Amino acid sequence: MFKTRLNTLLSKLPHSRKWTFYDLQYVLIATIMIASFFLIESPSLLPRILLSSLFIASFWIPYIRRFTVPALPIFTWLITFYACQFIPINYRPTHIFVNLLPTLERILYGANLSEIISKHTHPVLDILTWFPYGILHFTFPFVFSTLMFIYGPPGSLPVFAKAFGYMNLAGVLTQLFFPNASPWYEIIYGSAPADYSIPGDAGGLLRIDKILGLDLYGNTFGSSPLVFGAFPSLHSGCATIEMLFFAYLFPRMKPFCVLYVLWMWFATMYLTHHYMIDLVGGSIYAILAYAVAQNFLPKLNSDTRTRLGYLGITKGGFRSYIYSIEHDTEEYHRVFDEEAVMKEINVHRHKPEPLRLEMTNGEMMESPALSPTCSSAPSSGYWSPTSEPQSPITPHSPSLHHFGFSNNNKTS
Repeated sequence: MFKTRLNTLLSKLPHSRKWTFYDLQYVLIATIMIASFFLIESPSLLPRILLSSLFIASFWIPYIRRFTVPALPIFTWLITFYACQFIPINYRPTHIFVNLLPTLERILYGANLSEIISKHTHPVLDILTWFPYGILHFTFPFVFSTLMFIYGPPGSLPVFAKAFGYMNLAGVLTQLFFPNASPWYEIIYGSAPADYSIPGDAGGLLRIDKILGLDLYGNTFGSSPLVFGAFPSLHSGCATIEMLFFAYLFPRMKPFCVLYVLWMWFATMYLTHHYMIDLVGGSIYAILAYAVAQNFLPKLNSDTRTRLGYLGITKGGFRSYIYSIEHDTEEYHRVFDEEAVMKEINVHRHKPEPLRLEMTNGEMMESPALSPTCSSAPSSGYWSPTSEPQSPITPHSPSLHHFGFSNNNKTS
C-alpha cells in the first residue's frame, strides 16, 4: 500500500523538460539578438561581450531569471530598436513612402484626420495630449506590471510581458522594412522625397519643450534610430494591448480601457506623430498579440483577490510576494508534491513504538499507541525530525492527554 502510494506521488514530480513548437521563439530571439550584437557600434566590443555574458548568466540566477526570461521579447525589441541606427544605408529599403499614408487616410476616412485635429492648438490641449503620449506611454507598463503581479494569478505577468514584447518587436521590424513618413514630415517638407539623412522631429511636442523650458523631446526625437517609423503606431499598439490585459484583470474597467485608447489616439494625431491609419494598424498588431496570448492566460478566480491567494499563502506581506516570485504555480504544486512524498517517507520510517511510563507507585504502565491523526502530521507533531516542539510541559516531551491522562487525575 505504501509502495503504491509512494510511486504515485513520485510520478507527479517533474522530469526533464520537453521542448515544444513554441520554443522556436527562442531561436528567433537568438538570431535577432546576435545580429544586433554585431550591428551595434557603441558601446565597443568588450563592454558588449561583458553585458551579454551577464545577461545570459541571469537565466540561471534564482529570482532574477523570473524577470529576464519572460522579458526576453522586450529586451529584444529595445535592443533591435537601438541597433537600427547602425544599419548601413545600403542595407535599408531604398524607397521611403511619403504620400502613401495620407492618401490612404483620405480614401478610407474621407479626409486627413490628423491634419484636421492638429490645426487648432491650445496650451491646455498640449498638456492634455502630452500626458498620455509623453508620460503614460513610458510609465504605465511598469505600473500595470506591478498591479498584475499583485492582483493577477501566477503566470499572467510573464504572458503579458511576452505579448507586449513581441508586439513591439513586430512593430519595429515593420517600421524598418516598410518606412513611412509621419504627419510632421508633410507639414515641414510637403511631398518632397525623403532620405535617411533627414533627422527626426518632435512635432507638437516642441510646444511642450517651450512650456517646460527644456530641450527634452526636440533632442530625443531628433536622434531617433527610426525616423520613418509612422506605421504602425506603437503608441496605439501599447495602449491597446495594455488595456486588453487591464480588462482581463479588471473586467469592470472596460469603459475606462476604451476611453484610454481613444485618448491616446487623439494625442498622437494632435501632436502630428501619426495618421489615423497608423493607429488602427497599431491596434491590430496588439489585438493579434493578445489573441495568441489569451490562450496561455490562467483563469481568474472571482473569490481570490491577490497573487498570494492563488498560491494558497495566507500570510501576506512583502516577503511573501518576494517568495512567490521563485515559486510560481507549477513550482508551488511541485513543492507540495515533494512534501507529500517526504511526509509518507517520514511517517513510515519514524513510526513511534509504544512507550512505557513508570508510575509513582513503582508499577509500569504501557501507553496506548499514538492515533493515526497524531502520527500522520509530521509538520505539526512531535515525530517529525524538522518540527519544532510545541509541548507546554518540556521540549520534545508529549503532553499528558496523548497517553490517556487528564488534568483531573491527581494523586492523593
